[in-house]
Amino acid sequence: MEVMMMSKKLLWIFAVTAMMLFAVLNVFRKGEAETPPPLSVHKSVAIDSSKCIAPASFMRANHMQVLYEWRNSSVRTGNRVYIASNGSKYEKSLNTCLGCHSNNRLFCFNCHSYANVKPKCWNCHLSPMETP
Repeated sequence: MEVMMMSKKLLWIFAVTAMMLFAVLNVFRKGEAETPPPLSVHKSVAIDSSKCIAPASFMRANHMQVLYEWRNSSVRTGNRVYIASNGSKYEKSLNTCLGCHSNNRLFCFNCHSYANVKPKCWNCHLSPMETP
């Protein structure tokens, strides 16, 4: 009888320990699931840069200034049309950028991850990663 009581206690201790271990490991697994995959896993999609509002080298260096200017002039003054240096007209909108760059839903995220920068665009705008 005493041996049976001892084995039940040990079994109960083992079960509680296993559940606690499972709970602790599950917390760490959840953190792994939220971590984005490494940059090298993503394949970029070729984009026709001739349709862009400016040359790629300019956009890489100045895209945030362009977006800030677009935001300020369209929201504050109502000027929603951008005229490029070649005379082409574009709507001042993130959708203008994502019109071409949406082929790769990770377009923004790859570069910002590489540069270790956290954009604030998605505080207000719907992220391409969230759209179907």
